Amino acid sequence: MKIKPYLILYSVSCILYSLLLVGCEREKPEVTMKEEEEQFLKEELPPLEEWAKREWEAEKEEMPLETEKGLQEAMAATSLNMRRLDRAVEKKDWDTINTSSRKIEDLIAGRCVNLYYQKNPAGVPTDFILIGDQFRKVIMLLIQAGDRKDVKMTKLRYDDVSRTCYDCHDKFKKKKTE
Repeated sequence: MKIKPYLILYSVSCILYSLLLVGCEREKPEVTMKEEEEQFLKEELPPLEEWAKREWEAEKEEMPLETEKGLQEAMAATSLNMRRLDRAVEKKDWDTINTSSRKIEDLIAGRCVNLYYQKNPAGVPTDFILIGDQFRKVIMLLIQAGDRKDVKMTKLRYDDVSRTCYDCHDKFKKKKTE
């Protein structure tokens, strides 16, 4: 039996068309997700100064905000929650992702950023405001991705949160002198 050329051409064109459709399907969710994230941020994100000064949940055993130990305690608790969050993202433990993300937001905004504003009443550096604003956006997007149980976006947003932590520490953490 001889294979007809038009059958080969038809088969190849069907395969190419299906690949084209699959390729198009992958791009749509990314565009839609970006639009949804922008809308979410517009609705959910208060101005930076309002966000930094809002009433945050404070645990009774936490040290007073005004002390240097208070900042150290808050950063240590944030570090602990980042490690919990890292493990939770790997295990897809959505409850821990939610609680750790919210706790990190509370610790950074409610304690660390607030303390930094108090220590610098004349004004804070523009870089601090930009990094703080970026942190707010990515932590909210991480919480949203966790609420949706979206594995890919949760991992991506976790990496974004980690990057903002690194950027802030790189610029503003006091270097230990020997």
